[in-house]
Amino acid sequence: MKVLATYTATAEIDIDLDLDFGLLDSRIFTTNDLSAIYPSHEGDSEARYLCISVEVSLDEFESALDGAAHARPRLLIILGILSFLTQELFISFEFFVSSTVKGELNRTNVADHKFEFSGIDFVPKIKQIISFIDSSKENDTRLFYSLIDRYRKALFLEKESEDSMVHDDEVLLSYFHILELLSTKYYAKQKSLALESISNLSESLLKDIFLLDGNRLQSELSSKTKLIESLFISELSVASKILFMLKEQGILTHRLKAFIYDFVKDRNSVAHGRQVYQDRVIFPVPQFFPLVANWEYSFDMLRIISGRTISLFIGLDHLEDEWIEIEDDLLPTLEEVNTFITEKRFDKISIEDFYSGKDNDITPHAIGYYLMIKKIKVAFAIAALQKVILDYREIEDEITQLIQVVVLIVDDTTDEIREKCINIIKLSSDNRWLPDVGMRDILHHLEYLGHEPKVLREMMLNREIR
Repeated sequence: MKVLATYTATAEIDIDLDLDFGLLDSRIFTTNDLSAIYPSHEGDSEARYLCISVEVSLDEFESALDGAAHARPRLLIILGILSFLTQELFISFEFFVSSTVKGELNRTNVADHKFEFSGIDFVPKIKQIISFIDSSKENDTRLFYSLIDRYRKALFLEKESEDSMVHDDEVLLSYFHILELLSTKYYAKQKSLALESISNLSESLLKDIFLLDGNRLQSELSSKTKLIESLFISELSVASKILFMLKEQGILTHRLKAFIYDFVKDRNSVAHGRQVYQDRVIFPVPQFFPLVANWEYSFDMLRIISGRTISLFIGLDHLEDEWIEIEDDLLPTLEEVNTFITEKRFDKISIEDFYSGKDNDITPHAIGYYLMIKKIKVAFAIAALQKVILDYREIEDEITQLIQVVVLIVDDTTDEIREKCINIIKLSSDNRWLPDVGMRDILHHLEYLGHEPKVLREMMLNREIR
């Protein structure tokens, strides 16, 4: 015979959170008074507590202590949902007290659900999540639980790595695993479409070009289709699966596509064993040799992208504004920059429009980025940058955007352009018009990436700049 009991875990919180809702035979609420749960508790009257109560079913031979084990899976799911919605980390070892008492759960009326965080009402979102859990197939709910657990794990690693950078590689892997895992939901459709295309292509080729028909057509179609399938389907890359998922969710763009390819490349650097020794590192100095030499994106970007895909999977309007900001921050692709320079579109816009990225978001900074990672050559870039360098203006935003480009090209310039580049470097240094780092940091970073900015080094050695 089973016995109903209620397991409750409690943690003190210091964030603006007001909760009272139920899901999965659990109640999640916040309170300033724990006396109803723990009569002997003497706490700070000003403190705020998060309580998670989970109804469990115990066998007669089990004790109250077993309630914690029975409640644990749902507790982790709830912590994942809270972390996912608020973007705050909720972890189980923050619970300072827990108890299990006999009796069924004191449930919250659905009409009285409450979820407010930092002044924002999350009730519609938590109701949508509850609806998804209640109405979805078991495979989909299990996938959702796995995704939010991985998301919370990534938040934990990210927080632990804020100052020490000790878990940077693991943070990258954790967010990548979310995209990789979620892409499996869409793989069946991708494979089906691929098989259909292969079948249609094979039939068209054999029938219209090789002029086969009847039994011979069917025989050749069967054998050739299987051969082509073995070439394509078995070699479907994880990047392809993720891109198809993003396309199905309606958020894939050519810039996001380029970002995903870079992300996969860095994931491979972390996931597959290779030598990591480097004869130099740069600030902030790492705890271990980094597996990825140059981060091309922030953890914020990875967190929002992975979180947005989870939201779209369950039909939730969550992280949409944050995603729009991230999408706007994605750099133009290398192909876009190459086309901009090749077609000399820089001659058709004003200096102001160039700095603001009016033409396809391409700015001197975007060109400088691809110079920095050695994807375009200096001579090619100078053609586009010559005008803004020769006619540079003493405006902080413009000089800050231009300085790294100038440092990268000055060694390959002559005469007036070289003189202007040196003047811009001095102006940037004198006024501290720099992109969040010092001139010395720019020098070290570029040398770390394999550049040899001789003019900048000489100017620093001669104390022309600081």
